[in-house]
Amino acid sequence: METNLLENRRVVITRPEAQNAELRAELESRGATVIEMPLIEISLDGNEEIANEIFAGITEYDWLVFTSANGVRGFFKKFFARFKDLRWLGPCRIACVGPATQKAVEELHLEVEVVPEVHTGTAFADKLIAEQDLENLKICVVTGNRNPDTLARRLAEEAHAIVDTFPCYSTDAADVNGRDAVLADFRANGAHFIVFASGSAVQSFITQAPNLRLEKNAVQPRVVAIGEPTASVLRQAGIPVSAVAAHATPAAIADAVCGLVA
Repeated sequence: METNLLENRRVVITRPEAQNAELRAELESRGATVIEMPLIEISLDGNEEIANEIFAGITEYDWLVFTSANGVRGFFKKFFARFKDLRWLGPCRIACVGPATQKAVEELHLEVEVVPEVHTGTAFADKLIAEQDLENLKICVVTGNRNPDTLARRLAEEAHAIVDTFPCYSTDAADVNGRDAVLADFRANGAHFIVFASGSAVQSFITQAPNLRLEKNAVQPRVVAIGEPTASVLRQAGIPVSAVAAHATPAAIADAVCGLVA
């Protein structure tokens, strides 16, 4: 693999800035000039009433299901505000949708037992339902305020589990006008690629499109989506997708970008 394949290529990444370090490093290692333009922001503050209900019975859950690394962060921020010891989790088993989520859990020295090969909610539900007997088991699905309830509904309806949904973080649009220098640079020069990691980022991009309009001679970016769900949101909005990262890892994302110039 050529290490400088992205030399002289500008790549915009749209995730919250605090989550970009590994992806930025991976892209820069391949020669890219990385432009951080967060289109969403994550808040780990959530509904404390729901949190109190969940944690009052935390030792009763048979499974904890995490759909994102943000969910892991939000869950354990609230957990450690109430408990000093991980043993208060009880004997529950843990499942994660993808490797970034798995990594966030394992950094707490907890074992993850189920991760699908395809990192989507659909594939995750398929694997969990096919491989585990969940009937009458209590499951806590840890999620965000904008996530669909498809996973929880399938576990309840198809696997006959007892499911609680815990929205422990929120996703909101980040105002691009708050990054004057980055915005001015993007509008004047454009970029070769722009990477979207979620449907929420796509919706923010569409909403703020007037402020993101490129000048006449700017480079029009090709779009890279992380995962098919994000790609689907882009296509439904009429935005052409040039590549889809097979996995939500920095290496896979960088591979998808490099594949457009190889």
